[in-house]
Amino acid sequence: MKIEMTRLTGWQKTVLVVLRFGIGWHLFYQGFGKIVAVSWSSEGYLSASWGPFLKIAEHPTLLSFADHATMWSLTILGVFLMVGLFTRFSAVMGAGLLLMIYMAIPPLDYTGFVFSTSQGSELYVDKTLIEVLALIAVASFDTGRIIGLDILVRNWRAR
Repeated sequence: MKIEMTRLTGWQKTVLVVLRFGIGWHLFYQGFGKIVAVSWSSEGYLSASWGPFLKIAEHPTLLSFADHATMWSLTILGVFLMVGLFTRFSAVMGAGLLLMIYMAIPPLDYTGFVFSTSQGSELYVDKTLIEVLALIAVASFDTGRIIGLDILVRNWRAR
């Protein structure tokens, strides 16, 4: 069932837009921080991963591509989400990117039940997966047309 945006209350619209902007800021800041870092690489993260992600760390060309794709995707998708441009596409692409990051090292310990991190213990669900689910929620609503540049794109396409 499609929920019309006019049926949402002002509070609901505000929460959705703030959620979109907050995730956008987080993605942007993570990507931009990697761009300006002198020697950031995903090699350490990917070296600790499994399956096809581990193979990326072993090939310098693939690793370089993965690094640049990660940095720029996070930054650009973050900007698009913050300004509400191509919002649904950006939310879906961001969810896909974060899901790949999640799948590289899922929060489970193969020798027991709990995966311990510096932030505590996790099992299956971590903050990356929660952000994926939140991006799916953002993509489910047309938040770029509540407030964002998607309004201008819609008006331009209508002409």
